Amino acid sequence: MKKLLAIATMAVAAAAISGCSTLPPADTRVTVAADVAGDVVISDIRCPRNQAGFLTLQANVVNVRSGERGVEWKVAWLDADGVEIETLLSSWNKVMLAPNEIKGLKATAPRPDAADMRFYMRRLR
Repeated sequence: MKKLLAIATMAVAAAAISGCSTLPPADTRVTVAADVAGDVVISDIRCPRNQAGFLTLQANVVNVRSGERGVEWKVAWLDADGVEIETLLSSWNKVMLAPNEIKGLKATAPRPDAADMRFYMRRLR
């Protein structure tokens, strides 16, 4: 866990020091609000199907700041036509991140016919 944090922190620091403006391509399914974009790094985003055939979001969130950060996140699940699947499970989830903490997030689609997802993150309200 500490090794992953060190690697993520060094990558962000190296990009900032070198003036690098081209980071690896972002996942277009992920939207991070501007008020937390510089405070957290979302990595290792995966969305495989579990044994029951449901899509399962897995992501790591790293607080790269020296202070505690509160964020909210949610997943919108989409069907094969790109239409959002109505569900009570797509509500905002609260997470507090200690300085340099890495937290794993998980969510499972409400139906097996979910074909894709959209991940959203914002500052804790």
